[in-house]
Amino acid sequence: MIRQLAVAAILALASLYAGARDSQSPQCAHVLGTGQPSVGKITGGTQLLCYRGYAVLYSSQTRTALWSAERLTREGVDAARKLPRDSDFYEEGRLPEADRAKLTDYGRRSGFDRGHLAPSGDFPDMASQAESFSLANVVPQDSVSNRRTWSHIETSTRKLARQYGSIQVVTGPAFVGNARMLGGRVRIPDFIWKAIYVPGTGAAAYIARNDATPAYSVITVDELRHFTGIDPFPTLSVTMRSTAIDLPPPTPHPGEKAARRVAFAWLVSGDRVEKEAITGQITHLVRDAGTLASLLLAYSR
Repeated sequence: MIRQLAVAAILALASLYAGARDSQSPQCAHVLGTGQPSVGKITGGTQLLCYRGYAVLYSSQTRTALWSAERLTREGVDAARKLPRDSDFYEEGRLPEADRAKLTDYGRRSGFDRGHLAPSGDFPDMASQAESFSLANVVPQDSVSNRRTWSHIETSTRKLARQYGSIQVVTGPAFVGNARMLGGRVRIPDFIWKAIYVPGTGAAAYIARNDATPAYSVITVDELRHFTGIDPFPTLSVTMRSTAIDLPPPTPHPGEKAARRVAFAWLVSGDRVEKEAITGQITHLVRDAGTLASLLLAYSR
């Protein structure tokens, strides 16, 4: 009870802080140093929400964020490593009740984790960490991916912040297939991506399926925009948009295997990582045609 009261007090103070920041900087400039990510075709309402350490563009149609943006620094990441993870998920009170995701949507029998877009492990203080547990910052995520491949990607992203001192990060879901809904209310992503911009160096994005497949791809900002309809860094130069910088492999936890990097066309094809190589010219042609069709379908969104 004492812990819950303490968390509630932190969130109340954080809400006052966020409101003050909203009135001074409605575009969440303390986080969106490279400008607000742009979104292509949108049906339904959206709302920009500013928090201490991140910002989200929330969609009332999917009842998830379309993107969640952070600015990670070496000092912040180092401080976050020393902070115990101790917060509770909560419904976002700044959203209309009918539009917000609810705790009951993510019941124990839902089959999905409440997957952070801006992960709690990125935040260096209790108030920022508590805010990261807003359901506005959460998507239905495959439990194996959330706890392994995606967690490994988050660890490598923090390593980049320590290496370069400061990076911009935008994370989001990709909805490219038939709409799958959690409890009839929250849309389940087909993919999850994390775009990273290193000032003065360049940008690239990790992308992974929202399933147990231990694989990921690294793509350019332009490829991400074509595939998802979202441009995480709209002010970048043409060169930085069309060229992917080297991103470190996901860092596995002790005793776990590292995810395998695969070609983006393979990732969207639906093949399984453990599937043996298919032989025979005709079979290869059929498989490649299916992959091309999947890409064309996604890019035509």
